[in-house]
Amino acid sequence: MSKISPKTARKNKIIETAMKIFAEKGFADATISEISKAAGVSDATVYEYFNTKEELLFTIPEEITEEPVRDMEKILPFLRGSESKLRAIVQGYMTLYENNPLYSALVMLHLKTNRNFLKTKSYEKIRGIAHMLLTCIQEGIDDGSFKKDTDPHLVRAMILGTIEHLCIRWHLLGAPSNLVEHVDPLVDMILSGIRVKTHTRNLSLNIHLAGDSIPAENQDITVEEQKS
Repeated sequence: MSKISPKTARKNKIIETAMKIFAEKGFADATISEISKAAGVSDATVYEYFNTKEELLFTIPEEITEEPVRDMEKILPFLRGSESKLRAIVQGYMTLYENNPLYSALVMLHLKTNRNFLKTKSYEKIRGIAHMLLTCIQEGIDDGSFKKDTDPHLVRAMILGTIEHLCIRWHLLGAPSNLVEHVDPLVDMILSGIRVKTHTRNLSLNIHLAGDSIPAENQDITVEEQKS
């Protein structure tokens, strides 16, 4: 593993400290002086890396999501089927937010309502994850796993909206206590609505064997006919 340079270590420390202060106090109430003091550097050092407080704020999502996105890009090609990929992406979202509560608080409670954030490189990174989800849903439609009339954008909105709602409640109310345990219920609910189902029809046949003393009505054999 390569050694981190002192310059990179200082930058990472500033970002980590800023994330904590922004999440706890809010962007408007936080100051560069407060961040620099907590990070153990001068105000001038902070400005060596970031031109403004807003630029520092917008850098955080890019730094936090870089590794999870890279890992997801490596994993998805080896998963078989759209359902498995969909579940893995939702798992990735929930794990990221639960393991990084300061980051998820910053995103859900502060960045989501910042219009300037929508123009940043960090936002493009976040959109990249959402695009993975959209692509996965579309693949399921194309290969016949999901219903042809499925709207991939609507399904994605349902998934991301539910995740955001759970995260906001988690931060504001402390419930649910565990985000990751909601992955399977959420994905199963979505899949139950978009999955192409296999219908089963039961046929009962009464067979009477010559010379057999068993009444015919007790000799029922059920045959399951699979119809797609």
